[in-house]
Amino acid sequence: MANEMMNRHDDVFDAMNDWFGFPRNFFDDKVANIMQADLSETDKDYIVTIDMPGFDKDKIHINYHDGILNVSGIRKSEKNETAKNGDVIHKERSQGHVSRSFRLSNVVANQIHAKYDDGVLTITLPKQSADANNSSIQID
Repeated sequence: MANEMMNRHDDVFDAMNDWFGFPRNFFDDKVANIMQADLSETDKDYIVTIDMPGFDKDKIHINYHDGILNVSGIRKSEKNETAKNGDVIHKERSQGHVSRSFRLSNVVANQIHAKYDDGVLTITLPKQSADANNSSIQID
């Protein structure tokens, strides 16, 4: 009897978790595969690799200002809502605007290089050398 009551208790809380998790669960699946990023660092560079499948290269915008790298893109899906054999009954390809930002200081902004190949955007941000960033001041 006690075990049965505990199972009912679990069922109630599982239902509540399903309900309150609805917005997160619904949207996470849709955006989970858009703009997944890896950030690596070498002695000379930061390297940002971002998955952007389905984006046209001319619809991707990259900006570096005040130590922040901004990457955004616009993706449009097909306007045709019918398939060759009938109406579409399930659609997962979406359209919209997405963006990501990364705080990366000490970058030589005029030497940033980007490459887009097979749906993967790779941005190389050269670091300022220690000599170029030397700001020590002599005291007389």
